[in-house]
Amino acid sequence: MLLGLTGGYCTGKNTVASILEARGWACIDVDKLGHEAMALCLDAIVDRFGSAVVAADGSLDRRALAAIVFSDQVALADQEAIVHPVANRLTRERIEVAVAAARARGEEPKVCVNAALLHRTGMVASCDAVIEVRSPLLMRIARGAKRDGAGAAAAFRRITRQKAFRSSLHAQAREAGRPIIVLRNCFGRAALARKVGRALRRIAP
Repeated sequence: MLLGLTGGYCTGKNTVASILEARGWACIDVDKLGHEAMALCLDAIVDRFGSAVVAADGSLDRRALAAIVFSDQVALADQEAIVHPVANRLTRERIEVAVAAARARGEEPKVCVNAALLHRTGMVASCDAVIEVRSPLLMRIARGAKRDGAGAAAAFRRITRQKAFRSSLHAQAREAGRPIIVLRNCFGRAALARKVGRALRRIAP
């Protein structure tokens, strides 16, 4: 089974991924693969954005790049056009590796693709089901402040920038006939783990 996992900023999707891993799922963190893809695309990124995005050690300065792309929608689209195809290729390669490893152990593959931008990977139709994690706005802002040191205004801006992803995600799932299960992360890990268990029973009873 291939499960898609997504959610907005600080909703708790990585916590859901850790719960799935504890239940024997192989979870592929596409956000981390995005960092790997950026390193592989360094030359193309520098060609587009200039040497200001190169750190002193010659690696990509992701903060400098973020300062450019998150203030310019055209720049953001250009960055995504460079990086996303490589990240998607890496994701599919990791899926193949995880599936092969499970079958070598004589197990049915259980692979989760954990991606904040799942709707932009082109993989929704490939998933057997999708879990979308949601959480109350004030909780998300508080988590952003604790995790990233973001002020309330900065966290709120980041959250509002992601509002459009939900309609796109659900439209893709409807078109592909894939179920979406919404998990509301409100009451801590234990409650969330119980919801994950119920969701998995719905997907594969």
